[in-house]
Amino acid sequence: MTTSQTRPALPTLQHDQRVLLEPTADSELDHGLRDGFPNRRVTIEWYQAAIVRTLGHITERWEPVALLRDRTLLTALVVGPERETFADDPITLNVAREYRQRLERVLVLPAFNLAYNALRKSAGEYPDDVRNEEHDPKGQDFVAMRPAFQVADRQQRAALQRLWGGFDSVEELQSWLHDLSEPTNGALEESLPARVGRDRVAREHFLGRVEADSARDATQLARKYRERFAVAKLLPAFADGIKRLEAGELATHTSDGLTPGQG
Repeated sequence: MTTSQTRPALPTLQHDQRVLLEPTADSELDHGLRDGFPNRRVTIEWYQAAIVRTLGHITERWEPVALLRDRTLLTALVVGPERETFADDPITLNVAREYRQRLERVLVLPAFNLAYNALRKSAGEYPDDVRNEEHDPKGQDFVAMRPAFQVADRQQRAALQRLWGGFDSVEELQSWLHDLSEPTNGALEESLPARVGRDRVAREHFLGRVEADSARDATQLARKYRERFAVAKLLPAFADGIKRLEAGELATHTSDGLTPGQG
């Protein structure tokens, strides 16, 4: 009798992707696409999570720069008071929900499928009657049962959190720029640290030394600059780094068709 086979990494990836739409109580995400986000910063954090859980393919359907340029998109994604700052006459919340539903259909679900097919080519098989209880998608510790993806996800989230808080000195900023090699898997532009170092305006916003009419205005200017930097520089590098994992680690197999330690 031939035992049927299961490829547990695939349903695990699908579970990880569904959390992007509707987070569960035990997930690391507090907000999902279907209900929208309180502000652009949380939207950026969600997009970073989507990069990992689509194996970088989200950028092929939905370029991160849209989070800077597309005001209609921003007023559809952001459901908090900040949405009023993106457009003089933002779309209604009901229209915004319909817009997000269309985003899910047209951009996000196709990216999910691209990731599924990319993983399918390297997902190892197990007999479905062997250790089946250990393959419950809800019980997996790693994104798509790949520890490398989980590590990258954690490093990328940490890099964003450090950026949001700003830096107390040039040395601290430069250490952060150096540390970006890990969360981007070496995909960061080599000239970026030097360009930031030469750019007085960039340094002022990173260090929170912006001149403005009030301390609140200065804080807001620095916040917006850091968000623009995250979208323009970090998110593309994060995606490139994940794609390097996809092309490298996921393509490595042993002679029996299984990747060591993976499902």
